[in-house]
Amino acid sequence: MNIRLTPLLSMLCFAAMVSCKKNETFRDTLPPPLIATQKKYNPYSVNNMRKAVASMLAGDIKLSRNNKLSYVKGKMILSTKEGLGINKQMTLDESLKIAEQGIAATHYYIKFIPRNQADMDKLKIDSNLTIYPFPLDNQQTKYNGSYRDPSVLPNVPTYQYAAVPVAYRLPDVPYQKLEDLYIPNEKQHGNLIMLKADGNSSYSVDGQELANFSECGGGEVGGGGEGEPIDEEVLDEPNECGGGGGSYPPNDEFRNGENWRPHGRITVHDDLKGIIGVEGIRVRARRWFTTYDGFTDANGYYAVDGWFTRPANYWLNFERYDFEIMDGENPLNGNREISGPKIEAAWDVQFTGYDKFCSTVFRAAYHYYHKNIDGLHRPPMNSFWAAKVHILPLNDNSTNTGGIMYPISWHLGESIKIHGMLAPIDQSYSTTIHELTHAAHWDNSNLSFLLSARTVAESWATGVEWYLTKMEYPDYKGFNVPNNDNYRNVVMDLIDSPGSLNYGFSAPKDEVEGYNIVDIQNTCINSPTTWGEWKDNIINNYNNGTEQHVETLFNYWLNY
Repeated sequence: MNIRLTPLLSMLCFAAMVSCKKNETFRDTLPPPLIATQKKYNPYSVNNMRKAVASMLAGDIKLSRNNKLSYVKGKMILSTKEGLGINKQMTLDESLKIAEQGIAATHYYIKFIPRNQADMDKLKIDSNLTIYPFPLDNQQTKYNGSYRDPSVLPNVPTYQYAAVPVAYRLPDVPYQKLEDLYIPNEKQHGNLIMLKADGNSSYSVDGQELANFSECGGGEVGGGGEGEPIDEEVLDEPNECGGGGGSYPPNDEFRNGENWRPHGRITVHDDLKGIIGVEGIRVRARRWFTTYDGFTDANGYYAVDGWFTRPANYWLNFERYDFEIMDGENPLNGNREISGPKIEAAWDVQFTGYDKFCSTVFRAAYHYYHKNIDGLHRPPMNSFWAAKVHILPLNDNSTNTGGIMYPISWHLGESIKIHGMLAPIDQSYSTTIHELTHAAHWDNSNLSFLLSARTVAESWATGVEWYLTKMEYPDYKGFNVPNNDNYRNVVMDLIDSPGSLNYGFSAPKDEVEGYNIVDIQNTCINSPTTWGEWKDNIINNYNNGTEQHVETLFNYWLNY
């Protein structure tokens, strides 16, 4: 049965989504449940940090008073003009009083409670905010997927957790402050924390030593009396409390004494190229509330921007500031994430299975947003008015590629869906480029995208798909467009030489060559355009030695 839509209804349906090449399918299975184990002891709480400082002051610390007083091995040695010395052991009560005066909150441990995708987008507009989908004082479970708190209602984003400086301006999203934290500045080696006491005395504690000491239970000392034994059950890894160090290779750029720098390589097996690095992935290394991160280079290598003294949790997701790859194995569609091991060594990852598909979609999006595109208009950027683009690769076990772009759903969920998990890798790449070209067209001019002839919008996206994919896969021939459909390879034929090995026409149908991709863009995406207007814009606005053949070429494609 044929159904005809009124022009207004047609426009509204087109505004709701642009479907390319294939009808969508869904999976309704949930990923395995993810388990997080609550810790009994938070070494970075202000209370526990004060106890740790107090314990250190009762141990081995430096003290000065008008350059006359020193403090060694827990004893104050007061010098007088007569040269007499008085030894005094500091009590725990005295050291606790000093710690309470000198240790105050530097950070807040925050649990964000987003109500909808718009709240999540607000969190992600802030590029300085590092959030996680699980509590930071829990054991971090290894998983591939998207972590979701089981108590969160369906169709509501899961909680997000962060440690933020006390003066940080939080996004306008509901939140709960879980705890006051004291986090020493461990980035500066030899960073001393100065504590004042009565009588103009001052004490100094090394920030890194304090963090290590508290993590190993220093905050539990003194709970019921001086020198109380530590219950190892409260610790994260009591066997690691001997400190870092060990037998390491000489001249290791990722080792500095007891300190180490998380690093590794992220790769995928490309069906056409072999093992390649995945560029642009952000890898995080976290220990408690401190996160360092790094980005993979063109060969997939990364090193984070900080150092640890003991093992750290690795974690990554397929996300950049302007776009994110959603988890197609989970109908609730959080980010696709990989929670790695807790180790004191390099973390290398080779994407396989569904993660390989996600990495291909990521690579295409990263190309469009961050690499050379010869001056083309880029897809929408993350901002208050247009949230980051959400791309959902469907875990459909399909060899047929296809995509859908939802131009009005930036704050409602996924913006783009990509089909074809088992399709050839260059086709998955090119389909992502195709849908992002629609997003770029929409971003440049909503009216042009909505009111232009569908054949113009699809043929333009098909051309950019060929042009950019060929940068990554030089043998890519483009989309073999079907007859009597909205897809035409006219952009390809405007640029390439007649007789090129691709899915365009050859002579005598194609006698055109040498047009610039940006010039072609400017003839079709700035205002509503028909097929005939697109042809006229090219002929009238740009000089080319083969322009006398443009009308013939357009006519051949119109009747294809």
